[in-house]
Amino acid sequence: MKHWVGRPVIMYCGEEPYTVMKGVLRKWDPAASVAVIGHQEISVPFRDIVFIKALTPKERAFPPVLHSVGYVMRERQQFDNAVYFKSAVTVWKGDQLIAFNTTILSHTKGSVTLQDGQSLLKGSHIFVVRSLRG
Repeated sequence: MKHWVGRPVIMYCGEEPYTVMKGVLRKWDPAASVAVIGHQEISVPFRDIVFIKALTPKERAFPPVLHSVGYVMRERQQFDNAVYFKSAVTVWKGDQLIAFNTTILSHTKGSVTLQDGQSLLKGSHIFVVRSLRG
């Protein structure tokens, strides 16, 4: 698989429906049993890779899509960016889903206002943002 290093690829991982990752294969590390892909250098264990294929120029031109991985927002700037970019946000309170794929209209030091008008406390909720890839 080392022949893919340095080339734009599409990597299918996990079980169907596959998690799809596109980007330049940065590293193939047999010692750590991982492949490193993309400008964010995401490490993917060999056991998770189903198959890899070269990206055609047409596939590289696909519009951005939501990344399957979410990030818990903790810092003020993360909330600012989510508001500015109208990022997709999922809100949890413990193990209960409060809002799925919503956007944040505004936030203060202690609270967040969602697109539907709900005002939620930052201290008692978990806000997970999904970035765009592509």
